[in-house]
Amino acid sequence: MDEDQDLSADQLTELHFLAALTDELMRVLWQSGALSRAQLNEIEEAAAKRVGSVPRPW
Repeated sequence: MDEDQDLSADQLTELHFLAALTDELMRVLWQSGALSRAQLNEIEEAAAKRVGSVPRPW
């Protein structure tokens, strides 16, 4: 995400909030059995590829 340099402090705060919210949602979906760890890893890999970062293992 090369646009990071152009983001304001408020935008970065919102981005971090949304990332934390997404992590929590994924964790709840895994703990409830709605998604498997393999599915979470697939989601993580797709998201990381899209933004150009390294995927985190679940």
